[in-house]
Amino acid sequence: MLMGFFAFAQMDALRSNLRVGGNYQDPVPDKFHTPIIWYALENAQNEDYWKDVDISKVVMILRSGKDERSAGISSLLRKWNINRVVGRSIQPEAINFITVEFPNPTRERVLNFLREAKENPDVIVAEPEVIHRKMACPPNDTYWNYQWGPYVIWADSAWCYTRGDTMVMVAVLDQGVDYTHPDLGNVRYGYDFVDNDSDPRPDNPYTEEHGTHVAGTVAATLNNSLGIAGMANVRIFAGRVLDETGGGTSTWVANGILGASSISRVRVINMSLGSSAPSSLIQMACDTAWNRGKLLIAASGNNGSYGISYPAAFPSVIAVGAIGTNGYYLYLAPYSNYGPEQEITAPGGDNNTGYCILSTLPLNSYGDVGSGCSWVGTSMAAPHVSGVAALVFSVRPSLTNSMVRTILRNSTFDLGSSGWDMYYGYGMICAHCAVLNAFTGIEEGAKNETKKPFELNGNILKVYEEASLFYPNGAKAQDIKGETTIALKKGVYFLKVKGRTYKILVL
Repeated sequence: MLMGFFAFAQMDALRSNLRVGGNYQDPVPDKFHTPIIWYALENAQNEDYWKDVDISKVVMILRSGKDERSAGISSLLRKWNINRVVGRSIQPEAINFITVEFPNPTRERVLNFLREAKENPDVIVAEPEVIHRKMACPPNDTYWNYQWGPYVIWADSAWCYTRGDTMVMVAVLDQGVDYTHPDLGNVRYGYDFVDNDSDPRPDNPYTEEHGTHVAGTVAATLNNSLGIAGMANVRIFAGRVLDETGGGTSTWVANGILGASSISRVRVINMSLGSSAPSSLIQMACDTAWNRGKLLIAASGNNGSYGISYPAAFPSVIAVGAIGTNGYYLYLAPYSNYGPEQEITAPGGDNNTGYCILSTLPLNSYGDVGSGCSWVGTSMAAPHVSGVAALVFSVRPSLTNSMVRTILRNSTFDLGSSGWDMYYGYGMICAHCAVLNAFTGIEEGAKNETKKPFELNGNILKVYEEASLFYPNGAKAQDIKGETTIALKKGVYFLKVKGRTYKILVL
């Protein structure tokens, strides 16, 4: 049975212990010396500041050895009729502070008190009590407490900053989408590339459920007091490229990629589909879409073996593997493919433990609510990443596909070996990290990275330290003894430096 609300409590510890990956080692001072800043006085007119303070209590940081009984302090408190201390430092030798109850509190009265306190030589700084809240913004969707996938990648924290922008569009190339579902109001455009008509709904809603499920994970309407929470409130372009059997020809898929990539508002193309056989046509279509500025994301495959499926394995596509859980641990799901092209992992579920992926299904229904556990796969993992990418584009629409790909790689929980590895890729996607990185411009820092032991400009690899370069099949390309510049052919390589592996992608 699908785990519900009670699972979240035990998963709090799990997700709190996740370690964020990344390759940045900015210098950190040996010691910090706190500047004296009267934040309340500096933010006297800043409404955002006053939303997060309690003006009925004032914290006063005092000179060493001083307290409310000291002459200068007691005189100030008496003048303002302050006679109750409601908190104090447990280590006054480190920070000597008291918290007092402020009578008849108004913002202006508190500010006037602080201005007077600032002139008191026994007061280092004073301010109203600041309220700190859990950085999570859980939605009000009915089945949110069943959605361990968005929860474990900290989507609820990302939603404190953005829930998406409807100017951003994600193309879901799949088995069609039932856009009449009441929770899929974000599906506004589409095309049936199988039947060559403008209606992308499944021909048979009883057997063609896959695309509706995937679309719901990306963009079921968030915070609408109904059903599930999609990763982002963005628009969906529904492209039907798989028929009622679940199969789709290269012609259908390629036309779907080309059709979606010709729409300017489409920023992300999700392909929860794949084949063990590569196709020049599909690779060319993917490369064309990338060159048009689209970010392509695809499922790595469900054979539980070495070898990433196509199109995920193509260099212009982000390959997404699946994470499973038992509520206490996160691991590569037993069915998930892995290999040198694995780039990112995301929640895909494990029906052995009851943790599946809840989403929308045709005919106004939802899978796995009180009906067992069936929806798992790298198909379910990929749309989590597509949804995160859509949040990033929502925050900064000016970002390119290359920049967002860099942000995603640097916004992961490092579950496997340190750095990239062929099971988890760069790690499990972190939605909160990605949104924050979009705000802070980490993609520019990565582009000009000087702290890594190498730089890649186009196909020119410059290595600064002793290292070894490997081909995807594990064969060693060459040992590098010191500072070396190498011209690489298009493809995937791995650079091993001091026990850490870096994936090198030359497009």
